[in-house]
This record gives sequence, structure tokens and C-alpha cells, in this order.
Amino acid sequence: MTKMAASSTAEVAGDMSEEAHAEYAVQYFGFTPQSFADGVFNVMVDNLYDTMDAAEHYLVSRNRDVPKEEVKAGTQEVILKFLQAFKKAFDKLELYLLSNLFHLPNYVLLPEDKVQMEQYTPEEEAQLDEELDVLRQKIRNTVYVNTCLKQELEDLGKVQLQLERLLVQVAEIERTCSDAGVHELKEAIVFRSSKVTSLVDMLTSIMAHGGDTEHTQEQLTDLQEKITRIS
Repeated sequence: MTKMAASSTAEVAGDMSEEAHAEYAVQYFGFTPQSFADGVFNVMVDNLYDTMDAAEHYLVSRNRDVPKEEVKAGTQEVILKFLQAFKKAFDKLELYLLSNLFHLPNYVLLPEDKVQMEQYTPEEEAQLDEELDVLRQKIRNTVYVNTCLKQELEDLGKVQLQLERLLVQVAEIERTCSDAGVHELKEAIVFRSSKVTSLVDMLTSIMAHGGDTEHTQEQLTDLQEKITRIS
């Protein structure tokens, strides 16, 4: 027996707001209410046809003296009456489902739409824009400071490298002085410096008393002794 495509004859009239409400119901339930009703209707019709097919085969097998065409015609007539009664009853059920069970009240709000409840005034939007400008300026300042710090780190790295080279040179000088028998380099330099200063003062005095031969001779003798001690 060929099955006929069936659909509900009930319709829910509505304007654009009703269509939008239906779309919102799809988001809430995960399916369209109309498709659910049509699916239930088609399942019931399929079961009806399957039942009548089974009844037809049973009647044909038990009443072999009755022509098969008469049995088939009888089952077709029964199916038509069943379909008429079923469609009438299901239209009422579908209308109830769409109007009550699958109709979302206006106060129902999906979690992802709760943000729409917070609407900003022009003053609040202006304040947000101002705060964003301040944050952007802070970001630019931070980038500038980071760039300066990076440059300073590079400069410090160069200075550190020069200091390390200087320390190596000082270590070489100390090693050379140690090999020459000068163990206290700092004290030796201070000592020699004081002696040189004394010699400079003495030479200055000699030049100042150039006319006094006796005094000059004494200073030259003293200077020669000091030079001998330094060397």
C-alpha cells in the first residue's frame, strides 16, 4: 500500500512579531515547534498505515474466498475515515501545543540575551570613550618607557663590558707589579707621588732662589739624595 505524505492543516496566524517570537522559540528549544508538531503527525499517520497494512494481510490470509481487491478497497475506506477523524483531532492538539506548550512568555530571556538588558546612555558611552582614550595613552606611555629602558639596558651592557676589560687590565698591571716585587701597588703609587710632589716643590724653590749659590747648592744636594732614594 502506497503511503501518502501527510501534514497538519492547523495554522497559527501572526505578524512579524510572531515570526520573531517563533525564531526565539527555536533558540530556546533547539527546534521549531511547527516541525515538532509535523513530526508527531507524520509518525502517527505512518503507524496508522502500518496497522492497516497488517490488518489487510491478516484479512486476506483468513478469508481466501473473499477477493483481495474487496479487502483492499475496504481497508482504504477505513483509512480515509481514520485520517479524517485523526486530522480533526490533531489540529486541536497542534493548536494547543503551539499556543501553550511551545509558546514562550515575553518575560523569558535566554542567557546570551541578558546583556541586551543593559543599555548605555549617551553620557555613559562618552565616559567609556574617554576611559578608552586614557587607557590607549597609558599603553603608548608604557611602550615608550619600555623602549627607553631597553636602550638603557643596552648602554649598561656596554659600560659593563668596558668595566670588565678595565678589570682585566688592572689585574694584568697588578700581576706585572707583583712580578717586579711591588706587592702593595696603591701604597707604592701614593708614596712615589708624595716624593715627586716634594721634588717639584724643591725644584720650584731652587728656581726661586737661583741667585743664592750656597742655598741652591744645598737644595741640589738634598734633591740628589731624594732622587737616589726614590730610584
